[in-house]
Amino acid sequence: MAQRVSDTFKRYETVYGGIAPMVAAVEALNTDIANIRDTQKERGAVNLPASTLEKRGAERQMIEPCVKMANALYVIGFTTDNKDLITLQGLSDNSFYRLSDNAALALARRILDLVHQYAGELANYGIDEAEITAVGNAIEAFHTLIAKPMDTIGERKQKTTNLAQLFAGLDSTFYDRLDKLMVLFKKSAPEFYGEYRTARNIIFQNEGKSAAKKPSGSETSDVLPSGE
Repeated sequence: MAQRVSDTFKRYETVYGGIAPMVAAVEALNTDIANIRDTQKERGAVNLPASTLEKRGAERQMIEPCVKMANALYVIGFTTDNKDLITLQGLSDNSFYRLSDNAALALARRILDLVHQYAGELANYGIDEAEITAVGNAIEAFHTLIAKPMDTIGERKQKTTNLAQLFAGLDSTFYDRLDKLMVLFKKSAPEFYGEYRTARNIIFQNEGKSAAKKPSGSETSDVLPSGE
């Protein structure tokens, strides 16, 4: 609706062009429309959080090699009486799955630190440098997926808040400025006034009222349908 009203003003610019408050109100309308469109585009461009399926797949790729390496580290710790490594006793897939995402990530990184520390000994258990590199990459991939949603949700909330404020400003431009100013043209330029009413889609409570009752919610929340 807002764009249709703006188009109406373009056609009748010569009619209202000499009235400064009207010109200012139309400029405010066009600015409101542009700001809303820009914010909608930015909001749509924000990446959506990773799906649960994608995240769980990355988690599995991280956990399976970590458990394998932790078990090998435990054996090394048991044979060398290394208490740090013995604490890894009984570590399983479920040990990870019972943890929060951040706690599972921290545990995987602790295991990777120990793996780097005991890489020479782990070679005797068939764990080579390529496998260590692969698990490091899996850990970082999982970190990316659990960190990204937190960032993007925050961004989307901010843009949603901004969008609501912009729509409220658009409502004010219509109800507090344009609707009142357009009464000036009811008799002097009835065609212009009629087209504005049609584009504005105002329902008058009776023929004697020149402005609609301001709604409790944002009537203009759908003023910019796709394609307009």
